[in-house]
Amino acid sequence: MKELYKFLRTLRVLAIVLAFVLPTIAGAQSEIPLTTKSAEARKIFLEARQQFENIRFDEARDLFAKAIAKDPSFALAHLYRSFTGTSAMDFQKHLKNAVALAPKASEGERLMIEAVQANTENNPVKAVTLAEQLVQKFPNDKRAHFYLGQYYYGRDEDDRAIAELNKATEIDKNYAPAYNLLGYAHREQGDYAKAEEAFKNYIRLLPNEANPYDSLADLYTKMGRYEEAITNYKKAVELNPKFAFSQGKIGDNLVFMGKFEEGRAAYRKAMEMETTPSGKLTHTAAIARSFIYEGKPQQALTESEKILQMAAQDGLPEWQAGTHSTNCDIYIETGNFDKAEQSLAECRKVMTASQLSTAIKENFAKAALFDEAVIAAKRKDFTKATAKADEYRAKIEAGKDPKEMENHHALLGRIYFEKGEYAKAVEHLKQANQENPYTLFLLAFATSETGDMAKSAELYKKAANWNENSLNYAFIRSKAMTALEAN
Repeated sequence: MKELYKFLRTLRVLAIVLAFVLPTIAGAQSEIPLTTKSAEARKIFLEARQQFENIRFDEARDLFAKAIAKDPSFALAHLYRSFTGTSAMDFQKHLKNAVALAPKASEGERLMIEAVQANTENNPVKAVTLAEQLVQKFPNDKRAHFYLGQYYYGRDEDDRAIAELNKATEIDKNYAPAYNLLGYAHREQGDYAKAEEAFKNYIRLLPNEANPYDSLADLYTKMGRYEEAITNYKKAVELNPKFAFSQGKIGDNLVFMGKFEEGRAAYRKAMEMETTPSGKLTHTAAIARSFIYEGKPQQALTESEKILQMAAQDGLPEWQAGTHSTNCDIYIETGNFDKAEQSLAECRKVMTASQLSTAIKENFAKAALFDEAVIAAKRKDFTKATAKADEYRAKIEAGKDPKEMENHHALLGRIYFEKGEYAKAVEHLKQANQENPYTLFLLAFATSETGDMAKSAELYKKAANWNENSLNYAFIRSKAMTALEAN
């Protein structure tokens, strides 16, 4: 599953032996050593890591906790426990523990922990650099290459991701996670044949696990082969009755087929399968989005109220703030700008009162600025919209990720779009993230206004057939299909 790739693993017998002796000697081992005082903690960790790699997060979470109980100073166990966190606060707690313990861990473990820390502090460039250092120091560790491949993939550097993942499979041709991510990287490039080959290799290696069938189904969903996708998602649920991810994506495919009530029934079944409040909220949010796809935004807002109540009850401020932000976007789409601004105010209120990390709060603040600029542009107050866009750019430049400039170009593209200056809109939208179907839709429209009807039709087709469930896709799917038919 694409969404739940989170981070790395390591070791074999040699690493197990060497990790008992500290300090380690750089280059003396082929794999990243583990640092723990307890042989039993190590044994439990290895079992937990296997469950984690097989996307059995509930089982892995319990086992990582047991490993930590045996050795509270086990830095890597804390890191992996953070990956299976049930909320943002849970993630933050265990990552903080891992960071505090990192100086006493092996060099490889320290690099892994620091890379995750950098990523969560909105410094992905540093994270990639640390992951590259990890590979340099452990060139024969398949998981080091897999880690780096994940970071490249997360930054849309698919060629580099594929190169690292291929190195992982050269080291161990039976390393299943690498084939999984290879499938997604090839899918992102539109090479569906290679993606299918990778996913089928993943199934070959883990025929009795759920996630390989879920991944192949994701490819079929992307290709518009909805019935085949549903068959594979059902296979995943059959193999693991707790695999709510796949059950939820059955709902996605039904929604894409226009079977909205059946889709919502599938989401409700997925909610019943979930073991955490955050998991249940994920499928409630999918129900809300299904109403957007259906053209019923008011019903979507009604579902959002349920999410807000559930999130408040379960102490999940990230869900409260995220839902207010979603509501803002819905109100923008429906032209209710006063309500949109009220939703932004509620989002800020939740963030201010929360104990979420500074980085998370900063990300919400940037998103709010983006929305404020869009609202101003929609109201034809282009002076304010431009000022907000400048403020947004300043926040990006104060950070450490040049890739974020894609979002600034997306914002400028929307402002020029509202001005009716379509050539300028095209100029900026082309520099925005092309993995955003909303951007593709606006680019298609603006391109048609500049007279390039062939390119416009190509973009409408790509947007209409995006087939990855998101709020942005829900906003534009039916519009893109209608425009494509008109062309």
